[in-house]
Amino acid sequence: MKSIKTYKFKIKEPNQGKAYKMNQTVRQYRRCVNFYLHRIQENSVWHIKEKEDDEDKIKFYKEDIKEIYNKSRELFDLPAALVQTARDFAKEQFKSWKNNEDNRWYPHFDSFVAVRYDKRVLSFKQSDGHFKLWANIATNNGRVKVPLTSCEGYMSTLKKNMDGFQSAHLIFRDGKFYLNVIFEEEKEITKEDKFEHFVGVDMGIKNIATVVVQDREGNVLESELFSGGKLQEKRRRFRELRKGLGKKKLWGKLKETRDRESNYIEDMNHKISRKVVDIADKYDNSVIVMEKLDGIRDNTNNSKQHNWKLHNWPFGQLQEFITYKAHNSSIAVRRVHPAYTSQVCRDCLGKIERVSQARAVCQSCKKEYNADWLGASNIVRRLFGYMSDDLGGSDYCPEHGSQEPKGVTGSAFGLTKGFVAQLRVS
Repeated sequence: MKSIKTYKFKIKEPNQGKAYKMNQTVRQYRRCVNFYLHRIQENSVWHIKEKEDDEDKIKFYKEDIKEIYNKSRELFDLPAALVQTARDFAKEQFKSWKNNEDNRWYPHFDSFVAVRYDKRVLSFKQSDGHFKLWANIATNNGRVKVPLTSCEGYMSTLKKNMDGFQSAHLIFRDGKFYLNVIFEEEKEITKEDKFEHFVGVDMGIKNIATVVVQDREGNVLESELFSGGKLQEKRRRFRELRKGLGKKKLWGKLKETRDRESNYIEDMNHKISRKVVDIADKYDNSVIVMEKLDGIRDNTNNSKQHNWKLHNWPFGQLQEFITYKAHNSSIAVRRVHPAYTSQVCRDCLGKIERVSQARAVCQSCKKEYNADWLGASNIVRRLFGYMSDDLGGSDYCPEHGSQEPKGVTGSAFGLTKGFVAQLRVS
């Protein structure tokens, strides 16, 4: 499979003229994307094509899209290649909105979006001067040549393969320009029949991530809990700070604190995902198993404080980081249905009673567990159930969804929850 890797560069000190051209290009690009989105909605240029073997069911009428493209070329001072990438981006956003029933808001961008470049409108060149690497970027008013800076590893990678990039994103943020260069690498991901070690990852609030490693017989080899206490305290302080700033109507400072909190959470997600993948990388033919958390917030109706904690924690971002880092290390990823993973005993498959947030006790055998540890363990056992009944293919990340395997071994309670004690080997 193809693994995507992004290298981030900063465009260093463009002069006023170059900065103005890039700024206008970013603004025009956003307007072009919004124009495409509104025309797609107004003119109904799409239809649904039902095919069992076709996941991409939303199709666009070529003639109508071509008409929007021609109008965009007249309205916006952008190179043809950028109008085309704006079209592709708008189509992706429309499909994402259409496929997500929980999203009530039709996509429209008030803030800047990343301008997508390909080899037709972007090239790189080395230099012997102060700046060693330069980018030649197409704008709405000709090309501009700007210097790039980054860490030594990223600079070295781009210098060695300046023509091998797949695409790039021009980003304008806080008055500065950045260029994210994207490479595609072919990675060989372990197939299901070769899986030997299973890394279950349970996500929560008290423990951001709980990792349990098991072999094919269900033996626990390693476990680790990543506490969320420090993070919750940090977020509580940010929340109190924003309340004070809101009362004083200091909107600029308010946005600053939101950005700082977002950066802090993103950094923590990067660090946790790196550690999870490092744990999986220690074992041969490993697979990371996570819960499919789509729509999890819709089914939550607890206290106001608990709901705030849940709704403001980006579980999706952490799973995304784990997934792409795992693929870069040739580690497979699977997702399973999340229901009841903390409510079934690991030994007897009896019903679990939650005594507290962290403590769980089996009503049958009276064994005590850490609830998050039990969840991570049972996530793997649910995958055992899927694999025993050949549910899902051997793609890098199949969406098993809410399917439950048939013929599961265990007690009557465990039978309804889709668990097996170990992977049956034929």
